[in-house]
Amino acid sequence: MKSNVRKLLYAALAISCLGFAAFIFINGKEKTSLPALKERQGPLATAPDWILRQQTVGKLLGELKEKPNDTKTLLLLAKEFLQEGRASGNFSYYNKAALDLTNLALAKEPQNLDAICYKSMIYLSQHRFAEGKDVALEGLKLNAYNSFIYGLLVDANVELGDYEEAVRMSDKMNSIRPDIRSYSRVSYLREIYGDVPGAIEAMQMAVSAGYPGNEDTEWARVVLGHLYEDSNQPALAQEQYQISLSERPDYPFALAGLGRLARYRKDYPAAIKYFERARDIMSDASFFEELIDLYRLNNQPEKAGECARIMLNALLADNISAAKNKDTGHYSDRELANLYLQLGQPEKAVQHALTEQQRRPQNMDANETLAWALYKMGQASKAADFVKTIFKTNSQNPERLVKMGLVMLANGQKTEGETMVKKGLALKPYMDEALVQEAHSKTSV
Repeated sequence: MKSNVRKLLYAALAISCLGFAAFIFINGKEKTSLPALKERQGPLATAPDWILRQQTVGKLLGELKEKPNDTKTLLLLAKEFLQEGRASGNFSYYNKAALDLTNLALAKEPQNLDAICYKSMIYLSQHRFAEGKDVALEGLKLNAYNSFIYGLLVDANVELGDYEEAVRMSDKMNSIRPDIRSYSRVSYLREIYGDVPGAIEAMQMAVSAGYPGNEDTEWARVVLGHLYEDSNQPALAQEQYQISLSERPDYPFALAGLGRLARYRKDYPAAIKYFERARDIMSDASFFEELIDLYRLNNQPEKAGECARIMLNALLADNISAAKNKDTGHYSDRELANLYLQLGQPEKAVQHALTEQQRRPQNMDANETLAWALYKMGQASKAADFVKTIFKTNSQNPERLVKMGLVMLANGQKTEGETMVKKGLALKPYMDEALVQEAHSKTSV
C-alpha cells in the first residue's frame, strides 16, 4: 500500500496562484519572495482543512515579514506546504516551495538538523531517493541518536532496494525510540520479507502506540486493514476501516478501504461512491487509479476516460518538470508505467518502467513493474530476468505472486508458476478481476 503507502495524486491541473508574499531581510537591501498558497479548485476548496490552512499560512507569513531570519518559522511554513501538497495533490508546486524554504533555513543555519531532515524528506517525496539518503546521512553525522533520521534512512534504503540496510536502520530506530513511526516501519519490513503475520502484529503495536484520531494513527490503522485484505481477512479489514472513520470522520484512506471491499463484492456503484468521496477530500493518485477501473466495470467508459486523462496529464507534467529541474515535480515513471498498463499500452509502459528500473535496479517494485510490462508486451523471456530480484526477500504479496507466476508459466516453468499463482489467489481471491481471469485462463487453478 505504501506505497506506501506512503504513495499520491495530482488532481488540480488548473490552479490559479494567490501570488507571492514578499519580505525584506534585516539589512533592508535584499528581497526574498516567499511562496504562497494556491487556490484549491472544485470540492477541495470546501474541505474543512482549507480554511485552517489558509489561516495558519497567513499567520506564518506575517511572522516572517516581521522576523525574516526566523528559521523555526520558515520550517513551520515548509511543513504546512508539505501537508498542502498531500491534501491538494499539487506536489510539484508545494514540494518546490517547501524545499526553497528549507534551503533558506539552511543558508542561515547550515547545521540545523530539522532543516536537514526536511530536505531529505522532500527529496524522498520527489523520488530522489539516493539524494534523500545522502542528506539523511549528513544529518546522522550531527546526531547519531535521532530516531527520525533513522526513519528516513529506512525509507530511502527500501526505495533503493537495499532491504538489509533498511532492517539495520529500523533496528537502530527502534532501539532509540519505539513508537508508532518505528513500529510502522518494522511492519513494512516484515511484509517485504514475507512475514505477513509479523507485519500485522507490528502494525497493531503501531496503532496502539498512537493517539486515536490522529492522522498518523489512522494511517497505520488503514495499513493494518490493507494487510488483512492481502491475507484473505476482509471482515477484519472492514472493522479497521470503520473504526478509523469513527475516530477520524471522512478519513479518505479509510473510505478508500471500504471502496476496495465493495469492489471485491462486485458492488461497483457503492465502491464508486466511496472513492469519489475520498477523491473529493484528498486528491490521491490511488483514488483516481481505482476509479478508472470502477467506471469501466460499471459501464461508464466516458467517466473512466476522463479520469485517465486527468491522471495521465498530471503525471506527464510532473515527470517532464522533474526532468527539466529536479527541484520541481517528481519522478513518476513507475506510476506512468502502471497507468499505461491499465490503459492497455504496454509499449509505453515498458519505456517508463525501464527508466524507473535503471534509476533503482535493486527495488522489487520497480523490477516487478518492468517485468509485468514486458510480459504484457509479449516479451516473457525478458521478463523472467527480473524474477530473482523481485523475490529476493521472499515477498508474499498476492498480486506479485500471481503476476510473476504467469511470467514463469510463459517461460515453461509450469510447476513453479502454478504454485505461485495458486498461493497468490489463496491469499487474495478477490484481487483485480482481469488478473484473476487471466490466471484462471492460463492455469488449472
